[in-house]
Amino acid sequence: MFQLVFKGECTPGTDPQVVRNNARNLFKASVEQVERMFAGQPVVIRNRLEQDQAEKYRAVLARHGMVAYVKPMAAAPQAAPDSTPAATETAPATAAGAPPPAEPAAVPAVEPGDRLPVAGDKVDDILAGSGLTLDPPGVTLAEHQEAEAPMFEHLDEWTLAPPGADIGVERDLPPPLVPDVSHLSLVDEDKAKH
Repeated sequence: MFQLVFKGECTPGTDPQVVRNNARNLFKASVEQVERMFAGQPVVIRNRLEQDQAEKYRAVLARHGMVAYVKPMAAAPQAAPDSTPAATETAPATAAGAPPPAEPAAVPAVEPGDRLPVAGDKVDDILAGSGLTLDPPGVTLAEHQEAEAPMFEHLDEWTLAPPGADIGVERDLPPPLVPDVSHLSLVDEDKAKH
């Protein structure tokens, strides 16, 4: 099992205030909760996740400018903090006749460190409509489809007009109306007042 940890870091080149607003909208959190998230202390956003789920959440946070880390949860007290995911998912082989390995300790209900109630179970609802999936590198995302060439009929009848030519139907238009202004005159207002 894995957990998603946020340490208040923003992706390079992003405005920290924009990232805080994104976090507030994404988690439907108060200003105080967001300030605690960005205080620099590790905050567990989600826990008890499969690795692919945790990576999806990490990618969504990255799109919103937040740097999050996918960390394996401590399944047993003797587990090393830097254990790899492969080491946490596979059990060691036992020799014939050896006693079976002890059952791992139960996952603690609350992991160590501060946990803000900003995400909780709402994250699944918030991200449910995102439709995010991860494919391995090199996977073709869409099948190539041949597009039909457009059909142009009667192209032999088409011609090009020379540059500057009027294009369109020539119409006989009446001459423009010119109003009769012969009865109008201009008067200098300064001379008329004196």
